[in-house]
Amino acid sequence: MTEEKTGRIGRLLDMSKDAVLHLPRISLFGNLQCCVENHQGVVQYTQEKIGLNAGRYRIYIKGEELVITSLSADAIYVEGRIRQVQYEV
Repeated sequence: MTEEKTGRIGRLLDMSKDAVLHLPRISLFGNLQCCVENHQGVVQYTQEKIGLNAGRYRIYIKGEELVITSLSADAIYVEGRIRQVQYEV
């Protein structure tokens, strides 16, 4: 199914695009916490950089003293001094 058709179905069902298209949703709480929903796993984990698989995308959270405080199939929470969130296609 194309993204256009999937988007139409989501609008008809009043669903958000990220849920219908399985896109990552990134929420920042200042520079102290980051939540990424709709991820597909951790691909890199150090105190300075955490890499996440998000389907055809990669998300990198960079900073200092980074710690994964919560990890589930739906969301990951990272805390520390976040300096950058990088999104690669």
